[in-house]
Amino acid sequence: MGLLSRSRRKDAKEAVSPRKIDLESGDLADALTGDEAGTTEEALDFEKPEQNVGEGGEGDVAKGTTLSKRKTGFRMPKLFGKAEDGPEEMKEPMERMRWWELTFSIRGFENVTVDTLKLFWTVSLGSDNPKKHRNRVRLQTKFTSIFTLEKGKVFTADNPIVLYERKTFALCYKELEKHVVKVDMWRVSCWTFNEYYGVKKQKLSQIANRDPNMELRILRKLSRKQLADKKKAKSVADVALYRCTVNLEEIFDFDLFCENWTLELGRASPEFKQMKEERKRLTFTVPRDRRTLPGHRGYLGRGAASQTVEWNQQDGRFFWPNCGKFVFRGTRTHLQNSYFIVSVLTGKPPTFLANNATIAKMEKHAPAPHRVLGRCLLNLTSVLDMSVFQGKVKRFTPDYERYIVGDINGNVKCILRSKGMKEPELDFRTNRPEQLKTATTVSHLNPYERYLVVRVKKCEALPVADFDTGSSDPYLRCTWDNMVMLSPVVKQSLRPVFNQSFYFPVRVVFPELRMGSKAEKKYQDSILKYELTSKGHIQIQVWDDDVTSADCLGGCQVTLGDILNVRATQKRTLLGPLAAEKKDDEDENEFEAKQEKHNQWYEEPRSVRVYDGSKTALGQSALANKDAALIHFEAYFYPDWAETLRFEDEVQEVDAESVWAKKEEEWNSRNMQKAEDYALPFPDSIGAKKPKEENMMQTADSLRRFPCIGLHPLTRIETPLMAFVSPIIIPEEWSFPAKLLEWVHCLSFKITQRQARIGLIPSDGWKDPEYVLARRKGAPQDHSVLLCSLLLGCKEDAYVVKGTVYSKDPLATMEKSDQLIEHTWVMTRENGWVTFWEPCSRQIFHLPNRYDPRKVKKKKLEQLAVKEEKEEEEQDDDADIERQQWEGEAEDCRVHLEDMESLPTVGRMPKPKTRSDKAKKKDEEPGRERLKRELIEQREGLPIAPKRKMLQEEQLVTWLPYDSIEVVFNDKNVWANRQNHHPACITYDLDDDDSSSEPAWERFLHAKDEETLHFQAICPNVSVQPELKPSIIDELQDDLRTEMMQNLQLYRGKKGMDTMFDHNEELMQQLRIFLDIHELWRQIDPDGPTAQRVLEEYKALPKDMPRDQMTEQQKFHRFVGDILKLRIWNRHGSPFFHSRKDYEKEQKHNWRTLEKLHGEFQKKEDSFPIKRGKKFKGFPVHFCTSDQESIRQYLMQIKEYKQIIDSDEEDVFYTIECRIIGRLGGILSVWLYVGIQEPQREADFLEE
Repeated sequence: MGLLSRSRRKDAKEAVSPRKIDLESGDLADALTGDEAGTTEEALDFEKPEQNVGEGGEGDVAKGTTLSKRKTGFRMPKLFGKAEDGPEEMKEPMERMRWWELTFSIRGFENVTVDTLKLFWTVSLGSDNPKKHRNRVRLQTKFTSIFTLEKGKVFTADNPIVLYERKTFALCYKELEKHVVKVDMWRVSCWTFNEYYGVKKQKLSQIANRDPNMELRILRKLSRKQLADKKKAKSVADVALYRCTVNLEEIFDFDLFCENWTLELGRASPEFKQMKEERKRLTFTVPRDRRTLPGHRGYLGRGAASQTVEWNQQDGRFFWPNCGKFVFRGTRTHLQNSYFIVSVLTGKPPTFLANNATIAKMEKHAPAPHRVLGRCLLNLTSVLDMSVFQGKVKRFTPDYERYIVGDINGNVKCILRSKGMKEPELDFRTNRPEQLKTATTVSHLNPYERYLVVRVKKCEALPVADFDTGSSDPYLRCTWDNMVMLSPVVKQSLRPVFNQSFYFPVRVVFPELRMGSKAEKKYQDSILKYELTSKGHIQIQVWDDDVTSADCLGGCQVTLGDILNVRATQKRTLLGPLAAEKKDDEDENEFEAKQEKHNQWYEEPRSVRVYDGSKTALGQSALANKDAALIHFEAYFYPDWAETLRFEDEVQEVDAESVWAKKEEEWNSRNMQKAEDYALPFPDSIGAKKPKEENMMQTADSLRRFPCIGLHPLTRIETPLMAFVSPIIIPEEWSFPAKLLEWVHCLSFKITQRQARIGLIPSDGWKDPEYVLARRKGAPQDHSVLLCSLLLGCKEDAYVVKGTVYSKDPLATMEKSDQLIEHTWVMTRENGWVTFWEPCSRQIFHLPNRYDPRKVKKKKLEQLAVKEEKEEEEQDDDADIERQQWEGEAEDCRVHLEDMESLPTVGRMPKPKTRSDKAKKKDEEPGRERLKRELIEQREGLPIAPKRKMLQEEQLVTWLPYDSIEVVFNDKNVWANRQNHHPACITYDLDDDDSSSEPAWERFLHAKDEETLHFQAICPNVSVQPELKPSIIDELQDDLRTEMMQNLQLYRGKKGMDTMFDHNEELMQQLRIFLDIHELWRQIDPDGPTAQRVLEEYKALPKDMPRDQMTEQQKFHRFVGDILKLRIWNRHGSPFFHSRKDYEKEQKHNWRTLEKLHGEFQKKEDSFPIKRGKKFKGFPVHFCTSDQESIRQYLMQIKEYKQIIDSDEEDVFYTIECRIIGRLGGILSVWLYVGIQEPQREADFLEE
């Protein structure tokens, strides 16, 4: 027995041998798994502390290990098995151990009592009820300094008071409900003991699923006698409001799979031809955790993982399907604050080396000769939501023309695993806890990076967004370098005080330019300036908080030149101004303890250039405001750049504004001349209207405008329309035409009253796609710009089209004829087809043979040839020598046609021209008829006449809702229509040479202008937000259903009638299937071959055929034809099914799913779950908004709804079902079904 005890004691010592255990890296989790973990737990059974005792910070060691090691000798043998039955994977998903990271900071608090309080706070973490549930997390209780607050006073910390900073502990999901964060309020007394004055507990499960910015109501602490009194226990008074930020996130192992990466070389580069001939390969450098340091060895640090893929195939394409797998350990915030680098290697390796897979694997020991062509830095901000990445490949060279190598894009699929889990948990089907995304706290920052600090203090005179309360719920949205950060929401305030700091890491793709290096100063006027310019401007916007849609309360823009051109410097820390610089006239209380100064890296004062944005005007808001909205903020770099680094961009903006205004004047003058020429042969047509308004009272009925300029949403300066469009990369499953159009259609439609009144799109009515996605509603032109940007991101040849349509006046109070209004839609070109995408009605119109695709290829080849000729001329200018002429040699010259007539002829003279018989017949015709026919022939030959080819049977389209087309534009240029005004009677060869006297499409920017006039997209990198969480959607569904039921009860209650509802589960399940069918129907293309086959079989069915004699297939066809109203949109079909095989597969899958849902719905159609003696009827309706007030107004305009709610029957039952489906960008597709069960009559049985 003694030998056995000693051997076991020895094994226990080996199990807890002196080994560093890092709580964040997972060494403890690895150490406590497998056989070693079993030995440790068996040996350390007696008085074994918790596995996660001790405060786990970075590099901390579990304190319980040493304590357990000391008590090994007093162990009692285990008689009833081990403490754990098996590894974590064998447990239930909710009982598996998870690792968490906690950060707790105080933002402020408010005294709501009638007394002056001298207080301090304590924060602890433990079990909600220690008597029932064991405390599995032990963190030291944290104390604050003493504060004095008068009655009703509010204390707001200039910088958050951090109590817990990145503390880690282990806890399963089930235990989150049993553990709380406890905030205690203590009242200080000078002569007696301190009084336990208030308390508040918040469960960890609630913290992990809600906004980290909390406002807690501190309740008065009751004594035992008071708790025994039930009356006093129910009416507990509030003593304070406690505002804090609690970041509680789980630590994961993220598996990152890099797939389908493509490199597109820039044609503007002078070395394009050489780069295209060489082969390429990619090197991915991805961090392993948040502690990986940028700018060090391996471009990201020692902890970074690097993999190099094989050479591309010799097929002219730079494409790599599989680029490797990487693992990142950390929280979601750690991952989103990280980045990775893609290096493009180029060279000409021997074929036997590049194409040999065996040698390719050994290349890391003896790599083939290559050089680094360029690098691309990609942030992992949206990797959890979007798998698509796109960026610019940049070369380390001071030559700006060679700086941009090209574009690279690909997919990074992210699969998360809880820390320590070896495989994804396939049996875990519920949602993991996740907090809402907000601005990064100081504890998440890296001390080896430079940061752009934007510190917003407050706002003044904001517009009212909620007219019911006469206030707004503002929050900040700050954007820079494709990174978006949000602030906490300030409820019901028009003068919010934020005191919010945004920290944007300044990341440079080249490791040579790391912070403090010599190359940083050497290349600050070239490479560094190019890199900073590519990051764009700083945008600060104030938005009103709303789950479904948002209103912009104002915004402003700051350039990097505004910060770097400041002359004076001030002392700043990363947290803000120094304490000595704060103005505080109040006398310090002698009993208040001064806060201890910690020597943290972010508290070190530095001299920086500070841009003072106090009282900066906020623009961009469409809401009415009688006062000028202002914002107070400051911006600076920490640490600052060298003083010699300065920008000069303010003068360029002013010059650009005047240049674009002058260009617009020239454009309008040409449009005026073309309108006069159009009015001569067609005086009463749309094309004869004036292109420019003469006064503010004119409407679209008297104008035909050709817009080319809009107002910048933030700066309000004149900006070309091309700047409003920027390609948006989205996942492939959302790029199918029908699904993409349905997604954009789900955006709420809202136009200003001025645009609805005059029918003209104002110059400030154009918005960039990022603004539209953030607002989640907009005018038709906003939908068109967004759809065009999405199609450009899908590599489509897309354009925004501005034209006119006849429509009814939405503001008219009486019936009148339709008026002409300006309208926008989207156009794409593909293989000779021109397709019109209509976001308002979700329709697609295909026009065959409307352009020549050969001209497009020819134009591109000509541009390349001209460019190559220019390069060759520049190289051969010095080598060319004038050739000497021979004696008596004549110079070469061009012979014109008139010179040919004067030349001598050989042979007989040609016969004189004789009059033909046709000419004789013309003379015989009456003069008026002949003149009429000649005038008609002359008009038909004009460029502005309808094309005869387009009027032939094989070219005619089914129907177009548009009446004229003026301009089309994309992210490159604007084209004006110089043909007939109707879009169905013209061609769309935009690539014709604009040097001709009368081009069919006139360019806004010619070849010379493109070299001199430069513009930048308002939002070059637009990030699409993910879908809303299922929990939020379920809450919206319940709220909308409850609201509609209450409205129905109130409406019928005013008439003195009762309202009864029938919401049995079987009936609701049938209605859910019915709404799912309608939702899927919106994503089906009616021009596909499957739709045509179904329609033919539906038409072949006899109308009087009984249902009991039909097959299941025939019932489905009857359902599609009668209920879903299948109609073919285009008589010539759709070109999408010929060029996109994936689209045809996706549509076939949708049809199969639709037929399956119909089969499930038909099972209970004969025995529909309604009450006995009742008949059921109802209707579904789709909404592009979940706003309850808007839905209520729309419903009252529907005839069927009015008939149902105005029923005079008392014995009726109503049924209301709501179905909300999430879309990308937080957009919602809302379905509402309203049904009624009425008593059956004899007439109903006779009809059956």
